[in-house]
Amino acid sequence: MHQDRFYLSYTPETQEIWLDGGEAHHILHVKRAKPGTKITLFDGKGFEYQARVIEILRDKVKLFIEQSRAVDRESPVNITIAFSIPKGKHAPFLIQKCAELGVQTLIPIFCKRSVVDIRDTAGEKIERWKKIVIETSKQCKRNYITRIENIISFADLVKNAHHFDLPLIACIEPYAKTLKSLVHGYPSAKKIVCMIGPEGGFTENEIGAAKEANCMPVVIGNSTLRVETAAIAISSMLLYAYSETTTFS
Repeated sequence: MHQDRFYLSYTPETQEIWLDGGEAHHILHVKRAKPGTKITLFDGKGFEYQARVIEILRDKVKLFIEQSRAVDRESPVNITIAFSIPKGKHAPFLIQKCAELGVQTLIPIFCKRSVVDIRDTAGEKIERWKKIVIETSKQCKRNYITRIENIISFADLVKNAHHFDLPLIACIEPYAKTLKSLVHGYPSAKKIVCMIGPEGGFTENEIGAAKEANCMPVVIGNSTLRVETAAIAISSMLLYAYSETTTFS
């Protein structure tokens, strides 16, 4: 039986809790819940709670938690997408779809050819993006929230490439390898980052710096893709390649 899902920004310590703010407004004034209505909560840390409405006030609702359990619907591989921010509505679209797919971390990066620079307004923009990933997890039944990091320079990202089992940089250079050929050499990779450049692509110097940091150039397809398309495509490919049913041969 379908139950509406709501985000709980903390881990409850008692069975009776009060919920206020936007989630309470949605329960009370959109879903028009009554005492006895059953809902599902999740805390973004892997736990899911079956709860029942027991008291309603004007701007908050009291819930009784009937059951709590850890429910992990995440991929066995931890994927980070580092992307140059595309224009307009394309960035929220990228964030929503990557969160739906189960990407664990998104890192906005500023490159030489980046067309969007949010470094002076990053806080406000990232807060809006965080709301998108919460709504996405509610809809797609993830019990974790995709983490959105603060914007960093491409150079700083490359300096941290060694923290990943498989660091990738997407490009269309003739020496770039297909993802299929790369993942066969790393069947046990658990932590992967893929860098997606701006519409004009990474510069030769940026690709060179990434290669010096042991990042591997990867080609996603035969055509030049938009930033958001590339991010969604590589995320899907990696999730499939490292799914529990995939065998490397």
